[in-house]
Amino acid sequence: MRFIIRDTSNGFQIEPCDNETATPPGAADYLIEDADTLLRRYVATDRDDPLFATLQQLRSAFLKDLDAIETRAEIYGLIHWLLDDNGISAQGASLEETADRLCDIDIATDSDQYTDIIFHLRDAVDRLYEMELDDI
Repeated sequence: MRFIIRDTSNGFQIEPCDNETATPPGAADYLIEDADTLLRRYVATDRDDPLFATLQQLRSAFLKDLDAIETRAEIYGLIHWLLDDNGISAQGASLEETADRLCDIDIATDSDQYTDIIFHLRDAVDRLYEMELDDI
């Protein structure tokens, strides 16, 4: 997955960049070639920068297609960014334990406040397991 974040007069806009016909990025634009590039841009961007919200949107796109993520570090980076944005500490727990803890909280409070995060955590655990099997 590749994207260009274009800096327009109306703010930042995300464009897919998976083919050769895409207009190349301009000087003020950002080419996001993979999850690693997105994570590096995230680390270099202040939370109050207007670009930050656009980076969060792209994070969602990458989390929806974890099969396109190539390394464990990228998966962990995306997940920990998601957790941090939602004020959730993994507290040294595994991703699976964190998902279980959030599930317990949802059950105890009779809410679905963590449903999306739990889904992404479980999806990440499955993808990490697949990657581990591929390495055998």
